[in-house]
Amino acid sequence: MSGHNDENGGTPVGPPRLVAPDWGADALVVAGLAVPDRPEIRATPVEDNPRAVAVSPDGTRAYSANHDAGTLSVVDLESQDLPVLRSVPAGKNPCAVVAGLAGEQVCVADWAGDRVTVFDKEGLSPVPLPVGAGPCALAAAPGGQAGRVCVVNGTDATVSVVDVSTPGSPSVAAPVPVPGATGAIAVARSGRFAYVASRGEGTADGWVTVLDLDADGRVVGAPVPVGAEPRALALGPGDDRLCVANYGSATVSVAIVDPDTGRVESPTAVAAGPHPVAVDFTPDGASVLVVGQTSGALTAVRVDTPAAVHLDGPVGAVPAGVVCGPEGAFAYVGDQATGALVTVRTAPRRTGEVPTGTGSKPVNVAVSPDGAWAYAADSLSDKVAVLDPGTLQPGTPIPLDAPHQPWDVAIAADRTFACATSPGSSSLLVLTPTGGGELTFDGAVTVTPIALAPGASPYGVAITPDGRYAVTADSGTATVSLVDPKGGRYTIDAETVDCQQPTGAALSRDGKTLYVADFASTLEGQTGGKIAVLSRTGPGRWQRLDPIDATTGQLSGPHELALSADGLRLCVANYQNGTVSVLQRATVNDAWTFHMAVTKSPTAMKHPYGLALTPDGLTLYVSNAAGQRATVEVFDISTKPAQFRRTITVESNNPIPPGLALSPDGQYLYAAVSKVWMGDDNPLGTVYGTDLNKNEPSMTVVATALSQPVDRPNGLACRDDRTLYVVSQGRKDTPIRDACLAVLTLDTTRLAVRESKTLPLDKNDVPYSIAAAGDGTAYVADFAGKTVTVLTSGVTPVPVGSPESSRPWDVAVTYDGGYACASDRESNSVHCVRLTGDHEVTSLTVGRDPMGVACAPRDARAFVANHKDNSVTVIALPGASGVPEVVTTWCHPLFAGPESVSVSADGTLLFVTCENNGALLMLDTTTGTPLFTVPAGRALAGSAPDPRPTTPRVCLADAEGAVVAVVDTTALGLVGPAPAAFDLRQARR
Repeated sequence: MSGHNDENGGTPVGPPRLVAPDWGADALVVAGLAVPDRPEIRATPVEDNPRAVAVSPDGTRAYSANHDAGTLSVVDLESQDLPVLRSVPAGKNPCAVVAGLAGEQVCVADWAGDRVTVFDKEGLSPVPLPVGAGPCALAAAPGGQAGRVCVVNGTDATVSVVDVSTPGSPSVAAPVPVPGATGAIAVARSGRFAYVASRGEGTADGWVTVLDLDADGRVVGAPVPVGAEPRALALGPGDDRLCVANYGSATVSVAIVDPDTGRVESPTAVAAGPHPVAVDFTPDGASVLVVGQTSGALTAVRVDTPAAVHLDGPVGAVPAGVVCGPEGAFAYVGDQATGALVTVRTAPRRTGEVPTGTGSKPVNVAVSPDGAWAYAADSLSDKVAVLDPGTLQPGTPIPLDAPHQPWDVAIAADRTFACATSPGSSSLLVLTPTGGGELTFDGAVTVTPIALAPGASPYGVAITPDGRYAVTADSGTATVSLVDPKGGRYTIDAETVDCQQPTGAALSRDGKTLYVADFASTLEGQTGGKIAVLSRTGPGRWQRLDPIDATTGQLSGPHELALSADGLRLCVANYQNGTVSVLQRATVNDAWTFHMAVTKSPTAMKHPYGLALTPDGLTLYVSNAAGQRATVEVFDISTKPAQFRRTITVESNNPIPPGLALSPDGQYLYAAVSKVWMGDDNPLGTVYGTDLNKNEPSMTVVATALSQPVDRPNGLACRDDRTLYVVSQGRKDTPIRDACLAVLTLDTTRLAVRESKTLPLDKNDVPYSIAAAGDGTAYVADFAGKTVTVLTSGVTPVPVGSPESSRPWDVAVTYDGGYACASDRESNSVHCVRLTGDHEVTSLTVGRDPMGVACAPRDARAFVANHKDNSVTVIALPGASGVPEVVTTWCHPLFAGPESVSVSADGTLLFVTCENNGALLMLDTTTGTPLFTVPAGRALAGSAPDPRPTTPRVCLADAEGAVVAVVDTTALGLVGPAPAAFDLRQARR
């Protein structure tokens, strides 16, 4: 193949191509391989019966040995029409030719004349030399500037060595006997050793004889037995492997060669189908391709195993030769029966790319279970890229909105949701189809942020096969978080809550203590009610502690509650006596004591209902219905007594005090007005808001029942600075309307709704006020049900280390959902978390700086990329002892800073990407043996195989190329024939 170093090679010049004779048409055929799967065929007439061809090292000349014409034709390969520059006499019956010799000489064998002739590059200055009887094959060291030519003399079974090291003055040594010599011969790239095949008698073994060309062809050691009737042999690119096609025994002999001594070890026979007739090494030397003449079979044999893979179906009717393409992804077979050049895909290759946007930096990819589309996390934007790996077309990116910037993505097996991590905002983003059903390539998507623990900084994410959990690796908090992305729900029962009429709720910052206000039907102006105190003992489990009674808290119909961030100040709105009780304690372990009552004078507060407290616990907002107006009274409670500061009007001519909520940053205040006194055949109610920094006297409308799902809204809470939870009571009397929790996502102004969704509540429970946790969990006090409804994302952080000494990075889940495996870059370990029971953690020491981790799709193994150890560790889940254990660690020179790993859908291939490397490594998952290296981009990051075992494809995030590369991982596959009467046994490159 001209343009590449090979047996006639030299400095690569021009496009890659194949040059071969067409005996029947007396022509020389050139197949251009610029597009390797679609050869471009050209031909030029030469003289009678061209039997062999050679190509000059610079790729500018082709030489045709014309058997019946007795000539050598010199063809100009630089010209489009391939003109014959000259045809010169070359003996009676020239049958073989070799180029790439010292001084650009060319040597031609004359079978009938028992001689060879040495020409210069242009076919001039012939020098004839006598050799043995019936010279039929020539070979020289590949790469150009060969100093010796080996001549197989078929009639007298000898080999002659021709010295061409001095251009114009060749010489020949005495013939060396090689009994039964065939035309199968190869010379090492070093130029020192030649390997000659000899036929056996009948079914007897054939032989390979090693000749030392530095000693005029002296035989090295004893001949090496191979199979019967060896027809072809080839040396690997490193001169360290020898493969022989044994026509009579239907095998290929694979042997290790010592390049320094030329000695061949005992070969291993590999079944290759009937009558193997030709072999050729792939460019990386890892495999050899074999064609069977009578079966039409193509076999790829890995030389280090050795193991054979057979192409399904015949590659031709009577294939006679095979040549590997320039990059090893394709091979070419000449079919004698049909006169066709058959193209075969022999190795994985990049098939294309999908852009992810200008300035993007995709770092991880997830492919949908049906393989129809994929998501890519663009780490430099607030978007998830959408792409079609089949058509290589991009879709419309999914906005996550600031401050969310994705790092990893995962798609649920049932396609009802996907997840993306946002390290900077410590959030998990849940992507769901807006109209329900399944996610699609171009369907509308709703994004719901789920807050993890503050500072969690999640990187990797995986989803369990049953879709129950999304699992994140939290680099900031040294945890693995188990998240219910569909939202969980449970009820704290009435016996545990122990309240007659729950009306308000407040939650400690750590989420472990819940306070519930019990209105208890207290008469106006009288003391009564209590605050229930509940302690969380586990996921969904609470126990009742001693309550704060009416006397201790100076309570009178307690309604909403407000708790300071430090948990040391609790405020209670006393609906019946128009005050707010402020309770204090010195530490979180102390009992609550009454500190003061907040009142307003001279105009009293009437039915204070809603409360909001700034994070520092110093400014209190109280809803009021005095004077037939719904207002918010602002108090400074840093002093005793509290100081009134100002009034904010919510709604005039409204006798009902609103529920209140303050954004976590303390900048925006929101109020919910239900309007229950009005006729309610239709939903009624309004949510208001104000920017407190502007000190405006009144609030503006954020949402109304006409446009949003707010129907008789009672309580509300800020899930975060952009999300409002609003309790809509609906109506249990005719006309019946369902209660719900409205989740309002605000736009950039934070005073208007961008989108909304609802979570159902039981209208018969009469849901009242709500408290929200930092992870998005909502606690709704049920007035009639005497319970607390908990709507939760189900975030369960499992500690796997300490933030000072651990940095979880990537995570994968086993095929059965039994374990989550998180790599830990700081502690050089992998934490295996049992996903059932008590979430037991087994930490295993692996290599330094483990980054990527992947689980096999069909067995309980995990693979870990050890970035600084240049290795891959294999973990069994569980191991022989019943707990996770390290099985082995693979090292290889190709593992240069491995960063990510993934496993093919059939479980046979491990895909590895390395730091700042544009090549994909493909490994055998059983042995760790590198099988292929596929150039696929500039700096590959995460990879995602197609989940379908029948679709051998993998998508790779190219962080520097701003694309997702798509690689076809097929090892053997028929591409198609092209009309070209090639004799690939004589093909040259």
